[in-house]
Amino acid sequence: MKAILHTITTACLLLSACGSNSDNDLVADQPLMDSSAAPVAEVADTTLQPVVALILHATGNTMEELSFVEDTLTAPADALIKLKLINESTAPTMIHNFILATDGKYEEVAKRGEGSGASGKYQPKGEDVYAATPLALPGQTIELEFKAPPPGTYDFVCTYPDHWEQMHGKFIVK
Repeated sequence: MKAILHTITTACLLLSACGSNSDNDLVADQPLMDSSAAPVAEVADTTLQPVVALILHATGNTMEELSFVEDTLTAPADALIKLKLINESTAPTMIHNFILATDGKYEEVAKRGEGSGASGKYQPKGEDVYAATPLALPGQTIELEFKAPPPGTYDFVCTYPDHWEQMHGKFIVK
């Protein structure tokens, strides 16, 4: 037992003697850089982005009655839009959506939406579409968040078949 203890003690002494306390070992070959001179990347602060809650009501239980109650929606540029589409209809065929499109393009966008069919959820594709909700069944509320497009006037429309002629309006970004 004494031999094992003696061997462990000797090994520890030898290992500790291999280290160095010299301050020269701690100095790197490279000069130290002043961190205050390092460039700082500026990041945009999004905590102050305006948030705008908008509500759009879809009403009517027949083709003659259907409409958006609000025909104009307004928001500031660069705002985070929290749109709530409320389908107040009760008739099973009164299914609606909200598509935000380039000004003057609501008819073209609506026809592309109709052309996409049920499998495409009546949602048109293209650069002239800025935002789109899924379909809202009767009595259902759909929420959509999107960034407001640049300042200008835009169209919004329901692209469910045959609704676009009565269900469209203007979206104004200031």
